[in-house]
Amino acid sequence: MSTVGFISAQEENENNIETIFKKPSKVRGYIGSLNNVTTLNGETAYMSGVNVAGIFNDQFIFGFYKLDLENSIFSNTDNYIGTKMNFDHKGLWIGYIFMPNRKVHFNANVQAGKGELEIYDSILDSWLEDDFVFVVMPSIEAEFNITKFLRLGIGANYRFAMDVNEFNNYNNNDFSDFGGFVSFKFGWFK
Repeated sequence: MSTVGFISAQEENENNIETIFKKPSKVRGYIGSLNNVTTLNGETAYMSGVNVAGIFNDQFIFGFYKLDLENSIFSNTDNYIGTKMNFDHKGLWIGYIFMPNRKVHFNANVQAGKGELEIYDSILDSWLEDDFVFVVMPSIEAEFNITKFLRLGIGANYRFAMDVNEFNNYNNNDFSDFGGFVSFKFGWFK
């Protein structure tokens, strides 16, 4: 009898073992619009896009994003003066939500991924590409629970653009800067 009691106690202890990574008890998700105002090459840039993410245990965010330049930006270097530029980036989105059940709460996020920079060459009548610019964008966000399926976020970020090397007279600093954003998230939050 004591052997059976010992074995069942061992099994119970194994089920209660603490681990760093646990299976999430709640998994939720959302899709949303993302609108960002920043500067590129010293000019005001309006970027818009989408983010899709899962929320694990109401606090951990893991998903994907894509942002595209919406307005015209023109080059101001000697090599490409007055030529149109385009910039977009996409990648992974990770974050943490502080006190998610409060009407107003805060998020800390990091977006990291691949960017593409293009400059139009009017002489060759074609787009020149720097097809791999690494982008890391940490952000903080105040988020408002509007309804059980809608959240509004307002935040600030800093975009680090790295490996800008295909175009003469441009470097990482020309495409790295602060920004502000508004996001609308539609999903399952409760």
